[in-house]
Amino acid sequence: MGKPDQPRDAKGRWTSRGAGTVVVGGAIALAASGISGGAGVGGSAVDAIGSANVSAARVAQSKQAARKGRSDDAWRGLNLRRVRKAAEPALDCAINSYGQIRDFFLRNPCRSLDRTLFTLADPDGNTFVVSVSWVRMRQQGDVRRLKNLIDVDGTGSVTQLGAAALKTQGVRFTGTPFRSRPQRDLLVVAEGAAVSGTPDPAFFSVVVDVAAELPG
Repeated sequence: MGKPDQPRDAKGRWTSRGAGTVVVGGAIALAASGISGGAGVGGSAVDAIGSANVSAARVAQSKQAARKGRSDDAWRGLNLRRVRKAAEPALDCAINSYGQIRDFFLRNPCRSLDRTLFTLADPDGNTFVVSVSWVRMRQQGDVRRLKNLIDVDGTGSVTQLGAAALKTQGVRFTGTPFRSRPQRDLLVVAEGAAVSGTPDPAFFSVVVDVAAELPG
């Protein structure tokens, strides 16, 4: 999610003021490495979503694949190529968050935190990263309170995996697109950031929605 002073749109999502991956135990080899113009993703569908030409049926299939944990099948269903993937577990959510969200975790420690960063490429040569965080709380009631807080402008968020290294490459998470999804004692937080090119906003939002369906 964006910095606390960033604005939100009418739906309460962060708005931008401007514009795979090996993380654990080393620096991120991201963005420009291994990514070139023309992602090499073949095919298109019908009933265009934005400029991506992906049908609603394909989106539904991708969400179903995501719910089963088949992330690569989910991306292929959206005509995306996974360039890189990084994952890292953590026990302390307060250390890996900022703003009021960090304060929330200091008062209500999480049980576990898992974060994954996908680097994806679309058929038009646009590349972007999608961050997914799975926050497991000790009590189910804390999940709804966390969601209510994390969805509000200026409250902070869980720090995306590799966010600091991405920032040095000019890649910033602005909070758009963003989605949080509660499920029992789990809150899934998904967010995207452009690496190169200009992903279609409507399609980019769909990709993040699909990512939020991935199980913890």
